[in-house]
Amino acid sequence: MIYAWVDGVKRQPKAKGETSVCTGCGGKLFAVISPTRIAHWRHRGGDCDSWSEAEGPWHLQWKSIFPIEWCEVTLKNQAGETHRADVLVPSSCGASLVLELQHSFITIEEMFIREKFYKEDHRMFWLVHLYQDNKSNSSFNFEMSLNTPLATHEVKGKKFEVHEWIMRGNFLEKWKSSTAHVFLDVRGRIFYLATLAACKDLVSSLNPKEFAIARLTRQEFIKAAGAVINI
Repeated sequence: MIYAWVDGVKRQPKAKGETSVCTGCGGKLFAVISPTRIAHWRHRGGDCDSWSEAEGPWHLQWKSIFPIEWCEVTLKNQAGETHRADVLVPSSCGASLVLELQHSFITIEEMFIREKFYKEDHRMFWLVHLYQDNKSNSSFNFEMSLNTPLATHEVKGKKFEVHEWIMRGNFLEKWKSSTAHVFLDVRGRIFYLATLAACKDLVSSLNPKEFAIARLTRQEFIKAAGAVINI
């Protein structure tokens, strides 16, 4: 967890020895201050949210764009199950929006389980981080696939380019089947991926190695989430 409540203020830890209480489980939280990781809070016996992942600068960068009260909000479904949304964008009319920041690998089964939970009472966006390091080449593979579009389609006023995934594997095939809206963050550039959620006819027409994306600015992405924020 990046944020916790300390004396009525939601914030990152500032010093070793600080403690707080988890709003999800009521357990005690301890400050973790490390020269190699962002300052964060840790449960003594492991995070109460089984969906939590180690968070780094990318998570902090995106969470810091939104009001801190919107970040890391514990939600409970009708069965009493609780999970912590990365960002919950409130709405004055209709359902609020859950924005899940996905940096690590998850299976397609995990993707559907999370979507079922969050979409029970909310709308949902994924923001998937494509990057390159010693474990992942997702950004390299994606950018290598952005050759001349095979075709272009307009769906609900958005221009989608169809490309072929030319590298090994097919990282985006799972995300194409999402029931939520999926956005990709590739070195700061935002792409809206055509999924079954909103572009069923387009996705159904694609071959297994093909994907369709619409290019967005960061401000357009924030606006799509329903947040009025200057970035």
